[in-house]
Amino acid sequence: MTKNYASERYIPKQLNTKIKENYHFDFFWNNDNLKPSCIAFPKKGKNKLFWYRFKNVDHMNKHINNVLENAKTREAEKAKYKAERLKPHTLKIGDVLYTSWGYDQTNIDFYKVVKLVGKTSIKLCKMTNQYYESDCRGSDKVVPGNVKENAEPFLKRVNGKDNHVNISSFEFARVWDGNPKYQTAANYGH
Repeated sequence: MTKNYASERYIPKQLNTKIKENYHFDFFWNNDNLKPSCIAFPKKGKNKLFWYRFKNVDHMNKHINNVLENAKTREAEKAKYKAERLKPHTLKIGDVLYTSWGYDQTNIDFYKVVKLVGKTSIKLCKMTNQYYESDCRGSDKVVPGNVKENAEPFLKRVNGKDNHVNISSFEFARVWDGNPKYQTAANYGH
């Protein structure tokens, strides 16, 4: 029966000494001071982070320490971002959010905050677009209209850092500034 190497770590036989105990990576080296070689894996991963031969042991230790420092820095950045993202938002009931999205055309959608849920979530309802001005160059200016008939409120989490909401994978709603927004006109692919 053939061994399935894709489901487990490959550690060469000569790299049999585990070094540098930590929470992020597993390091194995060949225990050779003249031609040191080291392989590293993420703690719960099977794919190697690196597998290098170094000039000397000091160079290897410097590289390993650099990798560990980068991991600690990344972990601190992630914790800081998460803390900023989970800050309480400043949105109020009645605030209008808008999204601008599209590939070869620009679409504008408006949403109204109808309910605050906890410190980090809100319920939104989709609004209609009201045409403010149209020009002959293929674009319209739109402002929010009324809440759509039979629009069901939906729950979304607010990013507390800048009060934006991810409506979908391609729509990011921000607070509307009160100015009309440009979108592609109906006869130009809308």
